[in-house]
Amino acid sequence: MSKLAFVVLTLCSIALGACTGVASPKLSILDVHQDEHEPTGRRIILIVKAENLSDVQLPLRDATYTVRLDGKEVFRGQRSPESTLRKWGVQELRFPVALPTERWPTASGPVRYDISGSLVYLPPGKFNEILYDYGLLRPTASFRGSGEVSLHAPATTASISAESQPGG
Repeated sequence: MSKLAFVVLTLCSIALGACTGVASPKLSILDVHQDEHEPTGRRIILIVKAENLSDVQLPLRDATYTVRLDGKEVFRGQRSPESTLRKWGVQELRFPVALPTERWPTASGPVRYDISGSLVYLPPGKFNEILYDYGLLRPTASFRGSGEVSLHAPATTASISAESQPGG
């Protein structure tokens, strides 16, 4: 009898979870650029624009993403955005991609990237929190993009000294 109750509870929670009444966040890739270039590896920063299309704030949980360079998968990762999308808000989320030198393509020019990922968010309400805590509710929003990223080391920016700042 307990197995039947668990199955019924699971099916009900899935059905209720699909009907949260909250619009899924809209995600799009804004930028992909090389951030660090060291002899031992490179770091790419992936910037995702998250847009909340509802009138309630949405806590963001886990993001999983995969990066392919020149058609070869070079990174698969998971990261917590550690943020909440305010109602009707837009926010930039930054996800790092650390690659050892041997995983970086040997091309001399820009490299084609293909990125796909998803982000788990939590709809409002105590019942949704309980379902989330038991692993029965995991609403997700996806993002995907492709383009080119430069192989060249990032330009260093000059810092402004206190003496040269206007009004100082």
